[in-house]
Amino acid sequence: MSTSFNMVKKGYDPKEVQEYIQLLEKELATYKNKEEFISRALVEAQVSAKNVVEQAKEQALQIEEDAKLKLEHIKERITQSKDKIYQFEEEYANFTKRFEASFNKNELNKLLTSLDSIYTSLEVSQSLNEEPTEDVINSAV
Repeated sequence: MSTSFNMVKKGYDPKEVQEYIQLLEKELATYKNKEEFISRALVEAQVSAKNVVEQAKEQALQIEEDAKLKLEHIKERITQSKDKIYQFEEEYANFTKRFEASFNKNELNKLLTSLDSIYTSLEVSQSLNEEPTEDVINSAV
């Protein structure tokens, strides 16, 4: 950077002007270095931010896929549980129908009467401090 100055009788001291120019050049070089550093840092920050965003998107997609798989698994388990409950309900209904068909009120009354008779004979035997005999139990049945 060369600059030419016109010669005049009165003016600035060329040595002082040259020193000032050198000072300005040093200052300018410092600012250029800072600008380069800031530019590099900005580019690195932008690249880093882009990478972070891409990784976050990938992780979000993976989390979403995992959640969908878990949800499908839960749905399958619920369906299986519902099927088991319906099956149990059907089997229980069949069992109660068979029980009702095989056990009518007359048979229930006979069974209750037998149990009352056994209970009574046991009370009588206990009050006499005797153990009930097999004949007493069999006769009640």
